[in-house]
Amino acid sequence: MEPTPENMQHLSGFLGQTLSPDPATRKGAEAQLTAAKVQPGYAPLLLKMILQDGFPAEIRLQAAIQFKNLINQHWTASETHDYCMSDGDKASIKSEIVGAMLTAPEKLQPFLSEALGTMSNADFPLDQKWPELMPQLMQHMDSSDPNVVQATLRTTQAITRKYRNASHTDELWNEINMVLTLSHDRLLNTHKNCLSAMAANAANKQVLDTIFSTLELVARVFYDLNYQDIPAAFDDNLDVWMEGFRQLICLPDAVKALFPTSGDDDKLSIMHAMQRSVCEALLLYADKYIVIVDDTDNRSARVDERPVFQKHLGTFVEAVWGLLTHLGVQPQLDKLAVSAIRFLSSVLKGTHYSFFQPAHLESIVANVVVPGLRIRESDEEDFEDNPLEYMQRDLEGGASDTRRGVTCSLVNAMCSHFEEAATQLCNKQMDALMGLYAANGTDWQSKDTALYLFIALATKAETKARGVLSTNPHVNLIDFFQRHVLADLQTVTAANVSKNPILMADLLKFVLTFRNQLPKEAYGVVFPILNILLSSPDCIVHTYAACCVERMLTVKDGTVPRVTKADIQPMLQPLLTNLFGCFEHEASKENPHIMKCVMRLVTAAEGDAAPAAPMLVSKLTSILSDLCKGFQHGIAPKNPAFHHFIFESLAAVIKCVCAGGDQHAVATMEATMIPPFQMVIEQDVTEFQPYFVQIVAQLLERRAQPVPEVYFTILPMLLQQPLWAAKSNQPALTRLVRAYVERGGAQVVANQGLFHQILGLVQTLMMAKMTDHYAFSILSSIICHVLPAK
Repeated sequence: MEPTPENMQHLSGFLGQTLSPDPATRKGAEAQLTAAKVQPGYAPLLLKMILQDGFPAEIRLQAAIQFKNLINQHWTASETHDYCMSDGDKASIKSEIVGAMLTAPEKLQPFLSEALGTMSNADFPLDQKWPELMPQLMQHMDSSDPNVVQATLRTTQAITRKYRNASHTDELWNEINMVLTLSHDRLLNTHKNCLSAMAANAANKQVLDTIFSTLELVARVFYDLNYQDIPAAFDDNLDVWMEGFRQLICLPDAVKALFPTSGDDDKLSIMHAMQRSVCEALLLYADKYIVIVDDTDNRSARVDERPVFQKHLGTFVEAVWGLLTHLGVQPQLDKLAVSAIRFLSSVLKGTHYSFFQPAHLESIVANVVVPGLRIRESDEEDFEDNPLEYMQRDLEGGASDTRRGVTCSLVNAMCSHFEEAATQLCNKQMDALMGLYAANGTDWQSKDTALYLFIALATKAETKARGVLSTNPHVNLIDFFQRHVLADLQTVTAANVSKNPILMADLLKFVLTFRNQLPKEAYGVVFPILNILLSSPDCIVHTYAACCVERMLTVKDGTVPRVTKADIQPMLQPLLTNLFGCFEHEASKENPHIMKCVMRLVTAAEGDAAPAAPMLVSKLTSILSDLCKGFQHGIAPKNPAFHHFIFESLAAVIKCVCAGGDQHAVATMEATMIPPFQMVIEQDVTEFQPYFVQIVAQLLERRAQPVPEVYFTILPMLLQQPLWAAKSNQPALTRLVRAYVERGGAQVVANQGLFHQILGLVQTLMMAKMTDHYAFSILSSIICHVLPAK
């Protein structure tokens, strides 16, 4: 495909049609582009179009996306893609990609950068397929045009970012040193020149924008090249690098005033983005290079430690602490705050914590911790408008990258070596916050902050599954619970269940977090309150209440559950009623936490759940029916975990109802479960097939002989090859076929057609190593149950 004007116009037309609102036009254009990708010259033609100013911006953007995808998928041969780009096209692209990165519009450079990263991962420096890449690139680092320098740095980072995730090998280390031989001096000169220019243009925001953009890219490349180990080039010039980083963290007030943080702008300013990259580089050094082990003398039994970053550590503790002290709480500053707080946490947890003085700790608690934990307007908006996102951050461990999450980690880090002092400082702040709430009941934000501060302070060790395992011995957890948590929970009634939902969610989170530490007497008081809160119309409140119930049912004192069957029995029906009521709220229609609580209740109640079984089965199958109808209309599943816990709940109901071998109960469950199972198989609802197969197997295993004929009407469908082709179906189908053989062996043999189908299936499974164990499992059941019967 030659780069003629006619070909470029044709290609431009197809790229434009991919943006058409008409599905037929869009699909036709996509088909044409898919067919064109195998033609020689197609990829170079896309690259030329990206650089042509004569085409509209949206066409060039589509060309960049197509080019990036083409390189990612077809630069190297793979099992998933049947086409590999020709050597001629590769050579043409290699000769032009660096120049393209330097001249393409900034909005298109990320796509070219990703493509170049894919190319370099495959060809540089492996077998020296692209030896000219770095020399060709580095000659542009000395350019007097800052735009060229920035484009060069972006291209360099596209090559070096792979070092962050690669395994350390001699080949990789040789590659890094080769890159450094060509790039380090130029990087350092760019770094120093930018610092000098910054001092000379401290009042010129336009110039500073360019300088900070360049310095941010330099810091990123610095991070990449130091990630595996500290190279000698950086070690020898570390004082120069670190002095520059110190200047960038401790910018003059006049410079900072040029980059104000607007509450309406959610984008991080270039100055703050640059400081974030510097803080990430400092964090890397704090984690890995405070001191390094010198093991060059293998004959010596003595391990020598050589200080590297240690002499700079005190300077940067002061600098980063000062940065955080004056940093605003606007959401757009969160990424910078997260990186800076992680640096302080790393030093506090390490062996060089002595750089922190009491004055540091007091200032950190007052000026970093408390503001970092305080709820913001954006958090309140998420609570109301994006409850699932809020819960993912707050409840499911997704807060590790948020300011509030890393602030909690900072409190934990302070307690690593300054537990008593940190506790006293935090208690002082908590008392002040609680005093504000007590003086003015509307200042719930202060109590919200105090609750989060206590949770962070009191928690020493925890796991997601088991909760908090050990607590800070300097805090009185039970006293705090009784005065500040239980007292508020006991005011909850059906009439005021909607009052102050955010604070209520905080109280529930406290109960959930410290469920192991609360005495059994507290459980008896809390459970009725949780039942009331399940009726809250607020998605987060009733979800947190359900999580409390579910997790508290798993707590054991030794081997004995803290909440016994006798404790559950009087609450079971009201709890189930309110839990299913939660599904009537739009935000909780597919809430996995609610369904998990249903499953846990049924499992914990065991046989006591039998009276509620008809209601449970009716509700659960009704939900499944609605989901199946949605699949028929092309509505994709929102939450697979929700589906999983529906079937877990059904399995728990079957276990408790049919445990005694009551055949009437089994028949009742069969009448309810087999018709939807047939529908799922016939309509090929692949998401539900493995679950339904296990449910039917569970019923069949509890069936007395003879097996009802309804089971044999569905058996031919279960032996179809497409159903067995899905790996997710194979374990459940194997279990079900075994149940057929074991419970109805004589009936299977009597139907020779079915029996031969089963033997044919065994033969097919035996032919592959991945499935032969399923074949032997079925065969062993035939030998044990069918042949003796015959």
